[in-house]
Amino acid sequence: MKIENISTLENSTSTLSITLRENTLKKDGSYYASVSRNTASFRNILSEIAEDNKGIDPFILQYSAILIQKKILKMLEQGKAVNVLDLGIMYIAMKCNAKRKSDVPENGNFYIKFAPTNLANDAVSSLSVDKVVFVERMPEILNIENLATAQADGTMQAGKALRITGNRLKLGGNGCGLYLAPSDENGILNEDESDWIKVQETAIFRNMPKELNFFVPDNVQTGTKYSVIIRTAYISKNISRKEPVEIRSETVTAV
Repeated sequence: MKIENISTLENSTSTLSITLRENTLKKDGSYYASVSRNTASFRNILSEIAEDNKGIDPFILQYSAILIQKKILKMLEQGKAVNVLDLGIMYIAMKCNAKRKSDVPENGNFYIKFAPTNLANDAVSSLSVDKVVFVERMPEILNIENLATAQADGTMQAGKALRITGNRLKLGGNGCGLYLAPSDENGILNEDESDWIKVQETAIFRNMPKELNFFVPDNVQTGTKYSVIIRTAYISKNISRKEPVEIRSETVTAV
């Protein structure tokens, strides 16, 4: 590692945010949390030590840290677990899916894991969250096909069937619905929904996660462009979201 003037480096900063992602394994409407990773680099640490301890020669500080680093690597090369500054145990693990002894490779597939000590865990015990971000698996529209023409040509016809394919499209739960909203190139013309046309449940003849088929309402206006609005709270047969999510398509022209 090259030794440089660490006293000129910027100090590390931290903003702690939590991202909540939908738990797709349990499918029970719960979320799992991931913490933002604001990494303090090796140089950040040395810089802040030098800043807090003006009497220490920054080059001696950096040289000492490099010696410790090299010794830790040497211990690992010898197959040892290493206590790193009483913050945790760095130890060796192996990726292996063996059914018999002969399946265990003699070399390779080793990697490092880390088990923090109470000292390290205590350091984060009083942290507070600055921001919480929800990341939901939204419905996704991949294609809209006019079944009367068997083409995905951006058109639809009153009384004829339209097929929407994608992901997480199934309608269900409170607040769900399928709408056609008059639109132009800049988006939906009226957000208060007074001009939207609701597709009745009886007109929907296929309601699946990857496909929605329905008959276009008779009151669409020829020559008008519409965006398909899908609102759904469906997660699984017995689980619904507390609030529906919404996806809007590109414009489809009534012909």
